[in-house]
Amino acid sequence: MHEGSGWLLDPDTLCPAEFDQERAEAALATAAPADRLRLLGALGRIDEALAEAGRLLAEPSEIGDPWQVLLLVAELHRRRRDLGQAEAYQERAWRHALSRDRQATTLQHVGRRWYDGGDLHRAAQHFELALTMRRGFADPASLASSEQALAGVRSRLGLDAIVLAGGRGVRLGGQELGAKALIPLAGWPLADHVLLAASGASTRIQVGPRRTALGSPVFCAERPAGGGPVAAIAAGLRLVNQPVVAVLAGDLPFIGGALDQLSRCVTADGREAGLLVDTGGRSNYLAAVWHTEALRTALARLGAPAGVPVRALYERADVERVPDFDACSADVDTPADRRLAEDRISSHSPGRLPASPLAWPRLELHAPS
Repeated sequence: MHEGSGWLLDPDTLCPAEFDQERAEAALATAAPADRLRLLGALGRIDEALAEAGRLLAEPSEIGDPWQVLLLVAELHRRRRDLGQAEAYQERAWRHALSRDRQATTLQHVGRRWYDGGDLHRAAQHFELALTMRRGFADPASLASSEQALAGVRSRLGLDAIVLAGGRGVRLGGQELGAKALIPLAGWPLADHVLLAASGASTRIQVGPRRTALGSPVFCAERPAGGGPVAAIAAGLRLVNQPVVAVLAGDLPFIGGALDQLSRCVTADGREAGLLVDTGGRSNYLAAVWHTEALRTALARLGAPAGVPVRALYERADVERVPDFDACSADVDTPADRRLAEDRISSHSPGRLPASPLAWPRLELHAPS
């Protein structure tokens, strides 16, 4: 290795990358403003870089490329562990991300911020979005960076997910099994919001009719058709290989905000399951994370699963109930629920991180379904 070289963590791939410090120091004198910020940050001179960034942002005519500078400033704050400031600058950068490449890069950096904050599930959601946007147009290195970041998070989580998406959604106008999953919300099918929330899962198993869906889930169906949620869970569980499994209804567009805490009930607290309970005391039995073997045991106790109420799964299990103060388990059953969900998403001003990541501005243009 060159004397004066070292190692940094690449913010895209989350892997170590070699860094030549002497060459970086020599390049500072002639570097363009944005390149100076990047070099100063890489050299660990964060305060100096932020001071230069402040002067640049005070004189917009000198910036040249606002997106690049704002994203670099966000990265500097992230490296200082000031994640609130990093989020604010990432939001500002998003407003200037006018190409798919820039949108994907911004999402990749948002994922890294969530990763640093310890919420691997939300990190995975943004890495998945970056990967979705990069497929089919990005250079191989950019595509690989998203793939590596997502794979790294999944290896740490050790999670699969079962998404129950076989409902008709009669009150929303659906008639056939699986119709509810296709009802649009913020430009995407309703179940895709849940599949995105479960991006940290090594395998996403959708119980319901096969369709084109975000993240290419594995499909299966309960037996008999229409046999109820326990039969659907039993069908999906046959395909689970990871030690932890999320069990999620396909109509929970905001569930991504709760998966980290639910997972910790099992992985950190040693409970058999973590279950969301709303502020009115109602348990949402399809907003849960289980230890896989505990779920197998609970199902075996019930015998034939068709027609069994889903609450029966939990009656003899060691369950940690998690208060749902942020309404992450709000479902979409009626036209009024759908309007409330749309309002909740659209209440964020342009450039803000929305309540459902699939509602990022313009991202719906690249929806796979």
